[in-house]
Amino acid sequence: MGYGKLAKGMSSEEAKRKLQEVMPSIERAKQFQGKAPSVFIGSHTYPKVNTGVLSPQHPGDSSLLDSPKDWYKNSYNVEKVASLRTSLVNSKKKYKVENTGNFVMNTREVAMSKKPVDIEVELDKKPGSSISGGRVKPVSASGDIDRFMLNENPSVEKKIEKKFYDTDVKTETAVDELHEKGIDNYKIQQSLSTGMLGQEDNRKLVPTRWSITASDDMISKKMRSRIKNYQELGQIEYYKNSYVGNDFHIFLIPGKWEYELIEMKRPGSVWNAAENTHVGIDHEPYSGRTEYAQETSGAFYAARLGIVEHLINRKRQAKALVLREVHPDYWAPLGVWVIRETVRDAFDDPEELDSFRQVKFEISNKFKFLYNHLRKRSKMIGGRQSSLGDF
Repeated sequence: MGYGKLAKGMSSEEAKRKLQEVMPSIERAKQFQGKAPSVFIGSHTYPKVNTGVLSPQHPGDSSLLDSPKDWYKNSYNVEKVASLRTSLVNSKKKYKVENTGNFVMNTREVAMSKKPVDIEVELDKKPGSSISGGRVKPVSASGDIDRFMLNENPSVEKKIEKKFYDTDVKTETAVDELHEKGIDNYKIQQSLSTGMLGQEDNRKLVPTRWSITASDDMISKKMRSRIKNYQELGQIEYYKNSYVGNDFHIFLIPGKWEYELIEMKRPGSVWNAAENTHVGIDHEPYSGRTEYAQETSGAFYAARLGIVEHLINRKRQAKALVLREVHPDYWAPLGVWVIRETVRDAFDDPEELDSFRQVKFEISNKFKFLYNHLRKRSKMIGGRQSSLGDF
């Protein structure tokens, strides 16, 4: 799915133009050799999907081309990340999601490799320069494969390989066990996307943007069930963090688990070319959600993962209220890793608040003209029952 169908108000042409300004000037080739750091499964024509391997068109280290944790750690800006990503070519074939042919097996080897894999590709023609990616990390060029070879036997992650050969275990169990054994959730996403996990009859290719949200959801739900057994937090804590035009305000509030994400996308940001701020809110009660978070989409699950990881580490339970403000500085949709990594890194130097009334004051002071709208729509800001501690 391209950018034009996802952006609220921003045209596909405008999104492409902005990205093309930072694309590296590279002469695209029909035949090339490179090191593939990851794979990409499209969603546009599901259940037939474009199944691709991402790589530069030259040998050499490509690990930084698909490494969200390093991008965040190094404080790369939008332009830097977009430039890295648009240097990749998506060498692809279209398959039914149940397909397990040779090229699908090659994508699985790339997905579970510990490092980028040396590949050799011949496309049917020089790759085009159209931008694709939507809610996942952008890719600038793609082409249909005539010939594809792995030039090495990848050094695979053994724990993932073991789950690949275990065709009796359910997907949720496999994801949870890999996470518990310390496998990075980005590798779990790739494994899920290439149909490597789950019971044999249920395995299929999963579009990348779906697998990202699914893995965030499965991992955080399992962790959420654990934090419900922990002691409740003793005081209200307020955290802030910002990255690439995304400001996060996180309130951890004493009580049983509850979670709400409020997104405010300012005019001129990548998702909003309208004159007014677009507000999306999704809420999760103690019992959990039964429907997909339609208003905040993958951001809801990415932020929730960062929250429950923090609470697990502290062995505490709390209500979590998260406000995300998106500014025009965020002009390219880089993917929900931005939310996940920024929330994960937010939990230093908390400001302790005395009452929920102070939480409301902080929000109303920061978002003066939006506060009444937020209060009316938010279940946590507007619907919370007062207690003696609030006065």
